[in-house]
Amino acid sequence: MIVGPGVTFGFAGLLVALALLTHAADATGPGFSTAMPVGGLAVLWFLLRGARVLSIETVVLGVTVFAADLILGSEPDLAAAMAGAVVVQTLVTVVLLRRWCSGLWGCGGDRPLDRPRVLARYGAALALGMAVGAALATVGWTLLADHTTDLGGALWFGRSLCSTLVVVTSGLLVGERVTSEPPRPRLLSGATWFELLAAVAFTVGMYVVAFWFEQLPLAFPLVAASVWFGLRFSTLLSAVHSLLVGTATLALTVRDIGPFAAVDHTSVGYLLAEFYVATIAVTGLGLSTGRDEREALAAELRRTQEEAEYQASVREAVIGSMNEGLFVLDDQGAVLLHNPAAAEIFGIAEDVMTREALVARSDRWADGTPLPDAERPSSRALAGETVRDVEILVSPGSDLPDRVVSVSAIPLPRDSSRGRARALVLFRDATTEHARREELAAFAGVVAHDLRNPLAAIDGWTEMIADELDSGGLDAQLAREFVSRVRSSSRRMRELIRDLLAHATSSSRELDVARVDVAELVAEVAAARHAEKHVSCRAVPPVLADDVLIRQVLDNLIGNALKYVAPGVEPCITVRGCPHPPGFVTIQVVDNGIGIPTGEEDAIFDEFHRAHYRDYEGSGLGLSIVRRIITRHDGTISARANPDGPGSVFEFTLPAYDG
Repeated sequence: MIVGPGVTFGFAGLLVALALLTHAADATGPGFSTAMPVGGLAVLWFLLRGARVLSIETVVLGVTVFAADLILGSEPDLAAAMAGAVVVQTLVTVVLLRRWCSGLWGCGGDRPLDRPRVLARYGAALALGMAVGAALATVGWTLLADHTTDLGGALWFGRSLCSTLVVVTSGLLVGERVTSEPPRPRLLSGATWFELLAAVAFTVGMYVVAFWFEQLPLAFPLVAASVWFGLRFSTLLSAVHSLLVGTATLALTVRDIGPFAAVDHTSVGYLLAEFYVATIAVTGLGLSTGRDEREALAAELRRTQEEAEYQASVREAVIGSMNEGLFVLDDQGAVLLHNPAAAEIFGIAEDVMTREALVARSDRWADGTPLPDAERPSSRALAGETVRDVEILVSPGSDLPDRVVSVSAIPLPRDSSRGRARALVLFRDATTEHARREELAAFAGVVAHDLRNPLAAIDGWTEMIADELDSGGLDAQLAREFVSRVRSSSRRMRELIRDLLAHATSSSRELDVARVDVAELVAEVAAARHAEKHVSCRAVPPVLADDVLIRQVLDNLIGNALKYVAPGVEPCITVRGCPHPPGFVTIQVVDNGIGIPTGEEDAIFDEFHRAHYRDYEGSGLGLSIVRRIITRHDGTISARANPDGPGSVFEFTLPAYDG
């Protein structure tokens, strides 16, 4: 607030000056002012200074009022009583304002006077404080004054109330506007400067007419000016308008000018003028604060609507971009919300998404058994249960393969207007995850089976060696045979472990693509297997691939071709390639082996599938590893019988190197 001791004495001097300038001799009883709002100035002084009940301001105010009354001719004891009444009414008003209107600027808060409810409390605090002062003044007059009138207390109350309404309100509104941070509300509110000039001209014109033709009842148009300012301009301008026209009304009435001075009894004229000023001040403030509140509510509504629209757009963007499907339904079967992913997973057009369509395409558990409607995740959520990660089978139709979907469902608050239960259902495509789990289960079974056999063989042969050693009958030839059998079982275990590791890493290893010379890799593989005379390679265009993984592909295919041959047949393997289709290179590995059983051309690429398991050892993982690697390079692989004789043709594609 305003600080500095000089300010206190400045207020005191201004108070005395106004009292002397506005004093008018009359028969209304003692008092130092009848026209100008010096009582309101005292309240504003204490509010702006942030003065307490016991403070230097209280003492200065009492002394100032006492001195002014002495100067204006009051007896010392009456002047002291009047000074006490002014001090008490000021303190009571200030205390009430700080308690009832603590949010207002100057009263402990930082808000302007912009709400009718606050205006009501504000006016009540002023009225109650002025009533206390009027009561004390009336008691003082009655006990100490030589003469008094029946209207003395009413006049005190009227001039104090109208002074506080116009002076305190204008001062607080100006102070709040000056000290508030930009941007500030428009001073004209929704009006223009031209309209302000028109309103001022109308006010001046109406007052000239009303006060010039004082014998005619033309006071009622004066209220129209206050209504205009209250409805069209800011509360600050409305308060300033009330201050100016109120001051003019009281000043002219004191000088016996205007309709209020035409009243036979001077005191009644003063009283009417005072309550007229209070009326136009309350009318203007009521209209302007009501408009401010409406504008604030409208602005808040706009902000809320904009925020809601923004939140809705964010929600739609988030939901629309989700890979997981989402829909909200109620217990009447209505789908209230869904996203594109939901329509895609279920293979349903977005405009015909219904619960019946969803149920028709998801009526089985993941293992293929029927899914009862009562156990459906959405039904359980509508009943109030939270469901997490339940797998069901979805048949999207249109020749699309079935999908395993992981579903979670959450109950939502009931629709209060219609009393319906609602549920949020989230689901994601878990087909690959489900397949990998099944693959892992099969993988574990094969590992347990295939590792158990060589381990059992090793245990058996080592036990036989121990028995022979204990009996002392182990000769060198038998020992060599036993050791050979153990080594064979150990080799089978190493090969199986190698294939298992290759299978586990073939789909997770990061690709390091570069130019790859296929013919060079073929030569390396053949040399590593000591099969240079059995493997030949024609010119193959370079490819863009991971050379480590492609070497693994060629090693598996050439290794199989060397292994799967009929007894007594010399392996003959040819690798060839050509550009086809555009952007790819087609590579063929042709052998003269035992071939692929009819109908198993695709099955041989499945994990753990062994077409010749009775006659040849193997893990059944080699070709599945090959397919994974080729697929990761965006290529394809297939197998067929060799059209030029016995054996097979393995054909795969890889991206061509364009450098």
